[in-house]
Amino acid sequence: MAEENNGHGFLTGLIIGGVIGTALTFWLIERTGQRGRRGIGGGSRAGDLATSIKDEVSTRVKDFLKHTLEEGSDAARKTRSNLEERLKRESEE
Repeated sequence: MAEENNGHGFLTGLIIGGVIGTALTFWLIERTGQRGRRGIGGGSRAGDLATSIKDEVSTRVKDFLKHTLEEGSDAARKTRSNLEERLKRESEE
């Protein structure tokens, strides 16, 4: 069964981890920037840019995770179906 995986799980985890790490980085940068700008009085363009980037990344992460979870569910469903068929054939023999 491990031979059938071909490293797809690792690659998926790597991509998801990278996307989540990027989203967290933007979120933390924007959050830190808000505290730093309070005393300066300027920098609203930087805050607006950070917010729009955060929103865009957040939307893309949500879409990516939704798609990945759907693919994972489909793969699990197919694997379960294949295993059930295999067990049924073996029990009939």
